[in-house]
Amino acid sequence: MSLLKKWKIILASLSFALLTACAGSSGGGDDSDYSSYDDESSESVSKAAPKKKVDEDQLKKSEKEANSITEENHKLRKEIFDAKNKLGIPVDRPTDDSEDAAK
Repeated sequence: MSLLKKWKIILASLSFALLTACAGSSGGGDDSDYSSYDDESSESVSKAAPKKKVDEDQLKKSEKEANSITEENHKLRKEIFDAKNKLGIPVDRPTDDSEDAAK
């Protein structure tokens, strides 16, 4: 046999071996594995996230806390803005794309 024929036979046999190995792997075309996986994952999701009752007092307390944090954030941002202006540091402002396109 010539070298070219041997090379073709080796290439064909390696291709066949690779295809059969991939088809037989766990990621292959058998759908029975996926149905059991879906059942397990849906059960674990329902167990992991139990519902929690929240009464009005907790809700109002959380709302007040969120409002106070928002106000504090606003004050801090204003202080930063004033300090930057005082030091002469340029202040980052949102730009409009239409203004940039006109320039």
